[in-house]
Amino acid sequence: MLGRILGGRYQVTHHLGGGGFGQTYLAEDLHLPGKPQCVVKQLKPRVTNLEALQTARRLFDTEAEVLYALGSHDQIPRLFAHFEENRDFFLVQEFVEGEVFSQEIKNRKQFPETEVIDLVQDILTVLEFVHQQQVVHRDIKPSNLIRRRGDRRMILIDFGAVKQIGIEAYESPDQASVTIAVGSSGYMPNEQLAGKPRFSSDVYAVGMMAIQCLIGVNPKQLKEDPKTSEIIWRDQAKVSPEFAAILDKMVRYDFRQRYPSAKEALDDLRSLTTTTSVSALLSERTLVSCDGHLAWLERGDDLFQLQRYKEAVSAYDRVIQAKPEEYLAWFKRGIALENLQRYEDAAESYEQVVRLHPEDYLAWYKWGGALECLHRYQEALQSYERVVELRPDNYWAWHDRGKVLEALRQYDEAIASYDRAVQLKPDFQLAVENRKRVLSQLSRVDALYHLQHYDEAVASCDRAIQENPNDPIPWLMRGMALEKLECHEEAIAAYDRVVEIQPDDHVAWFKRANLLEKLNRHEEAIASYDRVVQIQPENYWAWHDRGRLLEHLQRYEEAIASYDRAVQIKPDFQAAIEGRRRMLNQMQSKVMPLPVEEEDETIVSVGISEQPTSEFEGQELEVLIADYKCRLVGQGNGANGLESQEETTISYQQEVEETAIRVLREEEATTVSLPQADLGEPISVEIGDCSNLPPPPQPCPTALSQRKDGEEGPIREEWQAIKSTEPALENYHQRLQKGLALEKEQRYLEALAAYDQASHIYADDAHLWQRRGHVLYALGRYETAIASYRRALELEPENADVWCRLGGTFVRLKQLPDAVTCFNRAVELKPTSHTSWYWQGRLQYELKRYAAAIQSFDRALELKPDFQPAIQERLRTQRQLNALEVQDVGV
Repeated sequence: MLGRILGGRYQVTHHLGGGGFGQTYLAEDLHLPGKPQCVVKQLKPRVTNLEALQTARRLFDTEAEVLYALGSHDQIPRLFAHFEENRDFFLVQEFVEGEVFSQEIKNRKQFPETEVIDLVQDILTVLEFVHQQQVVHRDIKPSNLIRRRGDRRMILIDFGAVKQIGIEAYESPDQASVTIAVGSSGYMPNEQLAGKPRFSSDVYAVGMMAIQCLIGVNPKQLKEDPKTSEIIWRDQAKVSPEFAAILDKMVRYDFRQRYPSAKEALDDLRSLTTTTSVSALLSERTLVSCDGHLAWLERGDDLFQLQRYKEAVSAYDRVIQAKPEEYLAWFKRGIALENLQRYEDAAESYEQVVRLHPEDYLAWYKWGGALECLHRYQEALQSYERVVELRPDNYWAWHDRGKVLEALRQYDEAIASYDRAVQLKPDFQLAVENRKRVLSQLSRVDALYHLQHYDEAVASCDRAIQENPNDPIPWLMRGMALEKLECHEEAIAAYDRVVEIQPDDHVAWFKRANLLEKLNRHEEAIASYDRVVQIQPENYWAWHDRGRLLEHLQRYEEAIASYDRAVQIKPDFQAAIEGRRRMLNQMQSKVMPLPVEEEDETIVSVGISEQPTSEFEGQELEVLIADYKCRLVGQGNGANGLESQEETTISYQQEVEETAIRVLREEEATTVSLPQADLGEPISVEIGDCSNLPPPPQPCPTALSQRKDGEEGPIREEWQAIKSTEPALENYHQRLQKGLALEKEQRYLEALAAYDQASHIYADDAHLWQRRGHVLYALGRYETAIASYRRALELEPENADVWCRLGGTFVRLKQLPDAVTCFNRAVELKPTSHTSWYWQGRLQYELKRYAAAIQSFDRALELKPDFQPAIQERLRTQRQLNALEVQDVGV
């Protein structure tokens, strides 16, 4: 059994014990943070046929309901779950850290009367609650009590034998319920042995245990009076006559002579622990010196530490009689009374504290706790609200306020209070569990889902479905919760049920499509997306996800159509814009993209060989493409106006030219005739040889935008003239800045027009020609882009970034030797650029010079060790090199 996972979440770690009804284990809850411990009890019904199993199952469910109700008491472990596996029944309960009372009896043998009185009062208080729920425990004994480590309270455990019994069942003998004789020898009275347990049977067991603690003898060893059958025990104990009389009545042989329930026994027991009332304390004055009252206060503290609470109360009373305004004595008196479970007296003491010190939040808190124990919930609520008013960050007060609100059936406010406690302390598991329990009781599936309590959300949905199987909402929420639990097939089944009930539920179709896609059931997923857009034609997310799936399946034309529809509905839908751009690029030739500038730390992993085309970040040329598509549609060229990729490219270039001219004319300017650099004869040199590449002309003076303040040097006369004319200078910078802004927005055509206007004003700014080259490259006009980059290098030949850009443009034109030469020049100018080394390695790989490629990648990684593109490409190159070496060895 050890290591086994029960119910899909509880992993058994230790065996705690067992008996005739089953075995008990310690387990970890794998579904909660930190894997908290819990107790799992395995019940093995001894059945031989299906009818008996059904009866056992019914009784098990009934007992689980009782345990769940009893778990609201602080001294009874809470029930977390109950389930059946392989005809075994399992109960999962709260783990209580402490010492089993049977071990304490074994170590101490005998207890003083005051401690036994406290013990009996503690147990009877729990039993009073149990009996109020119409439940008999039937197996009270030392091994079923745990002294909790934190507060030394007694915790009543092992309700495996609990049966719900109605008092009305005992009104006549023929109505008596017949149950199995469950209990332990020595603690079980005669009527329980006959299978007819009563509330007084539990009282009997508590009395026998108290006698055992007083005399140190096991109840089975006690003698009985042969005439009356009453046990004989008084001669072995030193006990007050009052307490002995109460115990005698608790353990009477005839149940009709016993206390009928725990309440009556508790009422008599409290008479032994009476304390001076508050009114009497305030009316009685004792002449005690200053030192004397301090001595009584210290004595009370010492007695309190020894857990002699009744005597401590008497000491604090002496202090209060001498100094009624001594709030500290009132406070400690209240705590001692609370430990004696004298909540009424404790509440009165705390009331005196808050009267003397209205700002003492702890006194308000303790007062609220005492009132809560008295079930005076409205008053307790007022106390807790005073605490959170004084200390808004006291998460315990928020939690206990939630408990009181829950008792008052103000569930929404209780949930809000638990929420606040969890906000203040996110790992406050008690508040989390209580909130989850209330939400589950109320079937607040949406809240459970939002708080990630998916198991509870599923359970709540199941209850709602059981009540109304044709309500689509719980089916939908069930699917969503199961999806979060990664139970995908079950989630799809839930969504199927939704669309069966409500065929036009687009949310269910959409979520169904997402899951089918995740399970690689692509055709079914596409059919579901189709159903969504049929129901909601304007659902741009459905069009986008449909396009994404079609893209994955390499059905590019259909994917473009879906992305187009998404953008038509929502023009600023960036994900669809980027998806459409990917598809358009994919339908073009697969070549390497332009290398990024040195300051850009991202290299898109796209291939010279057969790697996918990269995504292009940014926005689409919305106005241009919209106009372009409208024009083509007007000419009747197909559904989207695209007859072929070649026609599209030609028309696109014409549109670029026409719009550029129109923009320039509107600005009353003319386009500039670009200086075209002569590339000479086609270069056919070895890689890395720069000798035959025509060097750029000698540089002219740099533009003002490239100069530092105060830097001297030759300046062309025409630039001096512009500089001396402020309007012209301002106009140039306006055009340049306008182009940069438009380029950033990827409005390349308008950016080109702005750059051309700027160059018409001043043509010797290298930065301007560099930016103009970028725009032309983005527009696919590579030859013209090369001319712009050449012009930039004429003005600034040492610019490594421009050399790198020029190399990338040569790559687009498949002029690889020229590209390598450019990259070599970039590396020469800026050897610390990891980007240049990376691209040089990529080109070496394409030319099958794998060893040289690895050297370049190594250099890039020396400069930037975490540069992932270089790491990946080096691994690819090394694999290729190893494959060649294996082939050589084979030969």
